[in-house]
Amino acid sequence: MAKNLALFVDCDRLEVAFMTVIFDYLRSKDYNICIKQAYVTKDNLDSWYNQLEKNYFKILLGGNQANINMRLSVDVSKSLYCGKYDSVAIASNYREFGVLASEIRSRGLEAICFYQYSKGSESFLKRSYNTIYNLEPNKVKEQSNDFLSTGDMLDEFASALEVLDTQTLTERLSDNFIESKPKASTKRKTRAKSSTTKSK
Repeated sequence: MAKNLALFVDCDRLEVAFMTVIFDYLRSKDYNICIKQAYVTKDNLDSWYNQLEKNYFKILLGGNQANINMRLSVDVSKSLYCGKYDSVAIASNYREFGVLASEIRSRGLEAICFYQYSKGSESFLKRSYNTIYNLEPNKVKEQSNDFLSTGDMLDEFASALEVLDTQTLTERLSDNFIESKPKASTKRKTRAKSSTTKSK
């Protein structure tokens, strides 16, 4: 059975050529796209307009990126409470939309992200969404031997901290506790001897 899906595209953080890839993926997974909304600034409108019009998107024009972020966030939030959708997809590398993804998941809906590997934040996106889809898989191979960008390094570090095994810490605490025990018992024995000497 097809899943009803709401699709929100952050045009300023995505290359227009990948729209076809997004639609191919959604068709292959049998999603029923009920809402198609695109958020774009004036600077990028010309390059996006034909593609958006061809696919019957509702176009929302923003004066700047901050305005785009706000409008997209509000519209995604509205879609969560209407009860019409099984899944919500956001096409953007913007890591702050991870908050939206968490809210989508808390409502029992599927959170999907379409992103470009070369634009970073992959590890953060993995932690936020149910499903993430890399629109440029060849970039993974090309950059596998390259140094990570500062942003990606921070993402990887944050991810490593999140999955840090607490067993080592527990063992350390246990070892310290065991090491401290004999010292405590020695003090007790010393006190016991001194009290015995006094009683004699």
